[in-house]
Amino acid sequence: MTFGLITAVFLAALAGMMNRKLSNTSTLISSLGILILGGLVLLRGGSATVAHGIFYLSTLGGWFLIVLGVVATMSSWYRWGYPDHSRTTSIWLPIFLLSMMTVIVAGNSWVFLTAWETMTISSFFLVTTHHEKPGVLQSGYIYLVMSQLSAMFILAGFMAIGSQLHSFDFAIWAAHASTMPDSYKNLVFLLLGLGFGIKSGIVPFHIWLPRAHPVAPAPISALMSGAMIKLGIFGIMQFLLIDLGQSDRFWPLVVLAVGAVSALLGVLYALMEHDLKRLLAYHSIENIGIILLGVGVMGVGIDWQQPALTFLGLAASLFHTLNHAIFKSQLFLAAGAVEKHTGTLDADHLGGLIRTMPGIAIGFLAGSMAITALPPFNGFVSEWLTFRGLLTVASHSVFLMGIYGLGLAMALGLTGALAGVCFIKAFGTIFLGEPRKAVGHTTIPASMTWPVLSLGLLSLVLGIFPQPLLNLLGHVGLQTQAGHTDLGNLLVSVKTLTVAALLLAGTAIFAVFSRVWQIKTVPRWSCGRVPDASMQFTSASFTKAIRTTFAFIYRPHRKLERLGQHAPDFADRLLYQGGTVPVWERHVYKPMYRWIWRVSHLSTRMQAGPIRLYLAYLLGTVGLMIAIIH
Repeated sequence: MTFGLITAVFLAALAGMMNRKLSNTSTLISSLGILILGGLVLLRGGSATVAHGIFYLSTLGGWFLIVLGVVATMSSWYRWGYPDHSRTTSIWLPIFLLSMMTVIVAGNSWVFLTAWETMTISSFFLVTTHHEKPGVLQSGYIYLVMSQLSAMFILAGFMAIGSQLHSFDFAIWAAHASTMPDSYKNLVFLLLGLGFGIKSGIVPFHIWLPRAHPVAPAPISALMSGAMIKLGIFGIMQFLLIDLGQSDRFWPLVVLAVGAVSALLGVLYALMEHDLKRLLAYHSIENIGIILLGVGVMGVGIDWQQPALTFLGLAASLFHTLNHAIFKSQLFLAAGAVEKHTGTLDADHLGGLIRTMPGIAIGFLAGSMAITALPPFNGFVSEWLTFRGLLTVASHSVFLMGIYGLGLAMALGLTGALAGVCFIKAFGTIFLGEPRKAVGHTTIPASMTWPVLSLGLLSLVLGIFPQPLLNLLGHVGLQTQAGHTDLGNLLVSVKTLTVAALLLAGTAIFAVFSRVWQIKTVPRWSCGRVPDASMQFTSASFTKAIRTTFAFIYRPHRKLERLGQHAPDFADRLLYQGGTVPVWERHVYKPMYRWIWRVSHLSTRMQAGPIRLYLAYLLGTVGLMIAIIH
């Protein structure tokens, strides 16, 4: 039955590729098939090989199939009204979905890497759908280069495991990888950690993410941020934690540090963005960091041989993986609706959209509350689990390790506070107030609004009733050293239903005492001047305090130019320009790019030589290979 369902998903996707009119329908059917497949694999429990080892189905893979299925289903539904039906999307989107599914269910390294590269190539063409726009091709090429770097590290890591176990079948890896020598485990952890980390967008390998996601069509951005980057998390958990088992205690601490740095820097950079999709892309880096904090707690539990801590980290990371897929795809789809409605994503040009697109505004508000971990939405539950894991690590550790765990918890708390500020800014400048500049308003269809609202409702339901899904995570726990754990006592000491009821009661009491039904509209007072839209807060003014507080990270710069005939004393106009310096790009990637460019110029001398020189290169390479093999 499982193999038949996989085949049906492939056939449905291929039908959409061959017939453009069936593209939306076939993509939706394929997405639902992936969702059903994930549910079946997770409910069945255990692991099994299918089709002579081509596919390997595990409960962890089942969870990630559900993540992919939810995002793909909502994105496919959204596409019915999204005004972008290019031939590029019709061809490459089904391939993209199939390749992501195959990565999750691959049974050996060859199937995995083939699907991984297909996923990269198809997503590159989807990112560059509107290649005629400035900067799109450059963003696509940066994404492609970083993806190939990721693939090389993964290939090297797989070769290291295969050479030690004399097999490339994942079922054999799951059974015997934990017996490898510690030196090999360290090498594999380094290679695969880099490979999967780059694809997930961790700092400092994040530069492709805020470039590629914003230029892609909104449904593709939702799929990349909600599902594709999670496959890096899948690789880390499957191959480095579950398969390798206990390893050097240094590695979980590295994962925790990378997670904290990615979370904190991701939200700090998001605060400075005016473009809505770039802002959301940086928040993807932040949430990958939060997921890695849970993964790190799981790794500490495995090394300490504490099943309860292992399962707490597992539950925190996997539940936040699903939650982030839900609310981040919701926010990207809402951003696509804003772009189609107004023609821009610049927050400093927008305002008052709650009056022209109230459904999208409500959906964006729900997504904002979820991503900032406010109860009673789902983000609160998974971040609460992450907090519990970090505090448990701190409380069960000696002095230095306890300080380390407490510092990580404080970093997570600061990240949540800054995320709240960021989305107050985003929602306030875009949906409240008045338009800051004159923009057109195009009516958007209901099929673009309902997926956003549905995802918001799903976030609310999972925030109030998380226990059924957390119980399903028990099937994944049986695949790890966590075993079976008492979920009720371990996970939700906070009664989410009680919290939701108290919040509802408090809101009702506030509404009664503030008499919201008697609100009157009165003229605004602006110190005797005629009020206009330019008096509103902009994105830059809203975040100035944070920009100055974290100046050592942002390196802000500004320039004030006085214009007019008597500019030094009585300027007719003031021209203000300001911004921040992208530290990683300026001090790391640009020097590296210049160095590679110089090496490339030197290599042209070798390429332009006579044929006898090429023969000499060939003979030298063959001799070197023979010497290595010998």
